[in-house]
Amino acid sequence: MNLRLRTIEDFFRAPDVDLLSDWFDVYSLTSGIEFVVDEIGDEPRVTHVDVTIRMPAEAITEGLQERVRAGIDRYCDARLRAVEQAAHQDRSRGWLMMAFSVVAVFALIWSAQQLTGTGESLLGVAAEGLSIAAWVLLWHPLQELVFDRWTHRLDRRALRTLRDRSTVLIEALPPEAAPTP
Repeated sequence: MNLRLRTIEDFFRAPDVDLLSDWFDVYSLTSGIEFVVDEIGDEPRVTHVDVTIRMPAEAITEGLQERVRAGIDRYCDARLRAVEQAAHQDRSRGWLMMAFSVVAVFALIWSAQQLTGTGESLLGVAAEGLSIAAWVLLWHPLQELVFDRWTHRLDRRALRTLRDRSTVLIEALPPEAAPTP
């Protein structure tokens, strides 16, 4: 993965790049590290990533590559902690919501069945609406307990890949390749 940045700060926070600038690229809307994590997250088969950061020579200082590596490790550790917290909250909230939803589903379906037996068409429509509402109530707990779990797993994998199985190379842009501001 190759990133062309003005400064190393653009790797760790979203750059302030004008859309009309030659420095604007597809990864300019977010920090470089977020772009890398998102790219890894979209490719579950990626087991190693090479990140090459190209910058103007005057922006490269001694020891920069090692500092960037340490920054990546700290970033990934902090994000992994945040993902774990979010996963724990999703599980806790999901089970509470599921308990409420199950009770609500039974109450709504029972109410719908009571209305269905009356024979009036307006009440039949209301009964149908109650049945739909009952099943819709289950969606959010299922999102928290099933689908968000998958998202957290992909996030963990991407962050661990970047932290544990990546190489970072910082190269100077040739003067003719550096866009004008």
